[in-house]
Amino acid sequence: MGILAALQEKRRRQGLAERYVAALLRPAAADDVAWLSAAGGGSAERSTRELAFAQRAIGLIVAERDALDDLTAADVSHALDAIVAREARARSGEVAEWSAHWRDYADALAARGRAEPPLGRIARVLLRRVGVAEPDADQLARGVNIVTAFRHSANDVLREVYGSATLPEDRPPSAVLRERSGHG
Repeated sequence: MGILAALQEKRRRQGLAERYVAALLRPAAADDVAWLSAAGGGSAERSTRELAFAQRAIGLIVAERDALDDLTAADVSHALDAIVAREARARSGEVAEWSAHWRDYADALAARGRAEPPLGRIARVLLRRVGVAEPDADQLARGVNIVTAFRHSANDVLREVYGSATLPEDRPPSAVLRERSGHG
């Protein structure tokens, strides 16, 4: 691949990542903000920011886990970094705050050996971050519904922007991989 083709491919991938990230920046539903504010006893601003962090983190997790190639997550991470850097110019401490939130959500997903499903662990992070240290069953269920909606939305946008995997119905994926790699 020549330099011009490589530059065009880089710009194409950057454009795809920016389209995906733009969907992650949509404002949270007003009823979710109001519910989270009431549950945590905090302000609507705090709940709005936490929902935004959760949506971005879940979107990055989806890009890491469900994308068709390994470069997608890196592209999405770079696009998110640009957003956070832009926000940091207006709000001191933004980069460190995003990093701390990202770590919490990623750690909740990576925790192994627990009976609770991953989206339940992620919902607990969301709730804890707004002041609900020990959510009751109803609060946890609502939190799971919120993060599940974020995950489904991110998956839908990922497929819309990057496409869906297509495999022939009559052959297993391993056979297609062998053929494409020249080992079949």
